[in-house]
Amino acid sequence: MEQKNPVQTPELKIEYNIEQAESLWKITRVVAPISTVIPLILLMFSDNLNFPEVYSEMLIGRMFAIVLGSIVIIASFIHRLKKWGQIFAFLLFLGPSLMAAHLSGVMNNESSVLLYWIFLSIIGCGLLPVSIPYTILVVLISFIYYLFIYFSSGFYADITFRMTLINVSSASIVAMAFKVAQFRIRKREFFYRKSLKKANVEIEKLNEKLKYENIHLTTELEVAKHIQTLVLPQKDEVGGDYYDTISFTETGIITIGDVTDHGLHSGLIMMMVHTAIRALSQIEQNDIKKIFEIINKLLYDFRHKTSDHRIMTLLILKYLGKGSFRLTGQHESLIIISQDGKIQDISSMDYGMYAGLENNVEFGKEGIINSALPVRGKSADTIRTAIIKNCLGYMGHEKVHDDMSIMIIKKT
Repeated sequence: MEQKNPVQTPELKIEYNIEQAESLWKITRVVAPISTVIPLILLMFSDNLNFPEVYSEMLIGRMFAIVLGSIVIIASFIHRLKKWGQIFAFLLFLGPSLMAAHLSGVMNNESSVLLYWIFLSIIGCGLLPVSIPYTILVVLISFIYYLFIYFSSGFYADITFRMTLINVSSASIVAMAFKVAQFRIRKREFFYRKSLKKANVEIEKLNEKLKYENIHLTTELEVAKHIQTLVLPQKDEVGGDYYDTISFTETGIITIGDVTDHGLHSGLIMMMVHTAIRALSQIEQNDIKKIFEIINKLLYDFRHKTSDHRIMTLLILKYLGKGSFRLTGQHESLIIISQDGKIQDISSMDYGMYAGLENNVEFGKEGIINSALPVRGKSADTIRTAIIKNCLGYMGHEKVHDDMSIMIIKKT
């Protein structure tokens, strides 16, 4: 959408004036030698030849342009004076204008001088980017000086006098009207340019911020993934799958669970639970119910404090030795396959509670049992590989929408 009113702060206005002054300083470095050399050449080779009777009066007029032009030339070589560019441009315009006013006054509005004054007014008032107040000041000083010189020379207010005033003032007014429009365009262009530059800087800052946040997020994800692989050696995406075994000589604690959803947040919750169970198991080696209650309270408080929707299924088993277990919590069923092929399905539904676990598992218990039976006498790793292979084969090209985990406990 087009911006109709660009912001014009005091700081930007100062910057605009400085830029205009420096631009004029550069222009005067080029124009000043020209406006100084030309009157000097005319003074030396033309005035005495063509107007010998008024040569001395013309000398005074030429000196306005030569002296003021020389001052500007000298100033143009002093770099620290470039902030005074408006003043130097004013002097550069004033010198030739006073020269034109003086020559018209002493030469009774000679046509060639009048043409020069009109031409100079158009250039100075319209094209030379001197500020409007300075331009008006040059015109006023020139007219006042012209009136003084004209009547001091003994001339009367005849038709040529009136035509000179009308022609020069008309040219000056029309040229200044053009300059006003030109200045407005230049000023708006400046503020639009600065606004665009500011917007580009802000966009670059946002891009840098987004770049930093992406790097930061990627680093966090890599760290979380690395930490998770220390607990669950795997090559899968960071998620909420969890299992652990903690041994105490002949007994131990086995845990398995899953945080709903997957990704970094689920992985961090899993790590929090893993750390808490590791710490609690050193204190409550036998009371797994107490461990579960503390973990449940920990997750409950975390969800309400962070307004997080994730919950966790968690099953804690206490190995008592000689193939005996005590369990609490709720996760998937425990499936025990004996050497003789006997199958024992222990549901965890009656040993604790959880919320939000999906019951409709396509592969199901039958798929797990049918996959484990043929390899029941082999290692736990072989049984795990067989079950996962058959499960993925059953799914075919279907997308896995959640984490997958299974724990095999092999009695040796």
